[in-house]
Amino acid sequence: MVGMRKIRYLLLPAILAIVCTGVAANASAQVITHVGIPTPSGPLTGFAVPGIQQSGLFVTAPVTVDGAPIFRIAALASPAPGSLPIDTRLLLVQNAISQLLSVDGAQQTTLYDPNSFAIDVAREGSQYALRASDAKHRDPVDIVTVTSTDAQYAHLPDRILAEQWKSALEPALVHALQKRQPEQIRQSVDAVLRGGAILAVVTAGLALLWSLLAARGRRLRGKIEDRQQSAREHDADGDAATERRRTLARAVRVAQPEQQLAMVRVLASSIVWLGTLLWLVAITWALLLFPQTTPIGQFIIRATGGIVGIWIGALLVDRVLALAIARFAVVYAHRGLSSEERARHLLRAPTISRALGGFKTWMIVFVALLATLGVLNIPVASVVTIGGIAALAIGFAAQSLVRDILNGMLVLFEDQYVVGDYVMIGDYNGVVEGLSLRVVQIRDGRGNLITIPHSSVTQVVNASRTWSRVDYRVPVETSVDVDAALEVMRDVLDRFAAEDAWRDAVLEAYEWVGVENMSRNGVVLRASIRTAPLRQFEVRRALNERIFEAFGKAGIPLGLDALSLPTPPTNASPDPV
Repeated sequence: MVGMRKIRYLLLPAILAIVCTGVAANASAQVITHVGIPTPSGPLTGFAVPGIQQSGLFVTAPVTVDGAPIFRIAALASPAPGSLPIDTRLLLVQNAISQLLSVDGAQQTTLYDPNSFAIDVAREGSQYALRASDAKHRDPVDIVTVTSTDAQYAHLPDRILAEQWKSALEPALVHALQKRQPEQIRQSVDAVLRGGAILAVVTAGLALLWSLLAARGRRLRGKIEDRQQSAREHDADGDAATERRRTLARAVRVAQPEQQLAMVRVLASSIVWLGTLLWLVAITWALLLFPQTTPIGQFIIRATGGIVGIWIGALLVDRVLALAIARFAVVYAHRGLSSEERARHLLRAPTISRALGGFKTWMIVFVALLATLGVLNIPVASVVTIGGIAALAIGFAAQSLVRDILNGMLVLFEDQYVVGDYVMIGDYNGVVEGLSLRVVQIRDGRGNLITIPHSSVTQVVNASRTWSRVDYRVPVETSVDVDAALEVMRDVLDRFAAEDAWRDAVLEAYEWVGVENMSRNGVVLRASIRTAPLRQFEVRRALNERIFEAFGKAGIPLGLDALSLPTPPTNASPDPV
């Protein structure tokens, strides 16, 4: 299983490494064997550039150099008879650029010298044209003419627009000519080889760090399994611990290793995605160094680089925030001035971290989707508008979902209950097994898992918040000496609280002891015992054994069951405790 996980994590970087190596080897072979750079057969040869677009009354097309758009030429959407269509005009311009970048097959150099290459703006009748020349070619070659339609689309005078085109096109062509020189190709090959060696060392370091984190994760998983097994074995000894107690005990035993494992997983996945991002950047950089592969690099940057970068960045942000949340959970779990507060924080921290983690992931995915739509030139405003209309249409159906999430946030931040608490919600009671921003899941005494939306919760009874209480009642006959019976009860409670096995469970032997009720059927003796959270159930059972034995030895007969005794009137004063 671990081996398959390693293969999955390293597959994408390996593929990227093979591609990068192939690019470098291909370029190196061309230089070593002195094979010239092939002259493009047409402007649309290779990878496609952004296509023709319509903007109001105009249709525009991009003029590119090695796949990179430099400026856009324009034509009317409804051209006049005899005027050149936009695609024909684009074809003529790209053919002119291809001729300027062509290579002399015999000398393995470009026909135009990059050191003396220049573009001039010349007036041709009522229009301005861009012309190219160098020291070897005194006769200028026309590249593109600035038409009145271009000026109208750009909202600029012809002369100023021609100068702008020249300032953008001239450095792009000079750079493209320089990349096609044999010496520059050799330097690019050396740079790729050096960069590949450095990247290989960095990747090896990241792989080593990932292996160390994977080993740490296996040790933590083993520790969690050992503690869970120990908890099961401990709980199997006798009937002292109930299902509610077992759930809480397991949560406390494995909380800290689970938090550490979550941090290890975040770091490991962050390393994998960081390595993938480094390889993607390196490959794109290598592709941009060579004229044959520059369009590929431009395509990656334009069409896939932005999207891949957005989602890898989103994943990295998700991992970093997850790491911060996990770190916050560890720090929060060990806060508190008393042992009771620290125990409560230990239970609360993983619940909050899981809920915040899910909410954080959805928000990052939403933002990444909007950014992706922007890269694809899909207006985000229209998407938001459509989303608003759709939200309005389903708003009534989604009201309960919104209420669930808002109430769930209040539950978490007000610490009403967390995973491991014993609660009563409406007609259901049990141990909280799952808690998200939308629902709470409790397991009742019969083993049923009950899912309750937060919007349906009006009031909650939490029987395990900070401490619990045993409301202990014993019926005795009316002939009993009440003072003696109360003394026996106090003595049993004092000795019980002093036992080593129950010292941690009983926080206070008894808050008070007295007579709760009396009738001709009998007398009810009542005591209030404060216990640790969720220990009240087993404390009650243990006290039943000791009270029954002590009353038997003292000759105190038990009365009728408390359920059969008359209950106080409903308008009676509430018990102060």
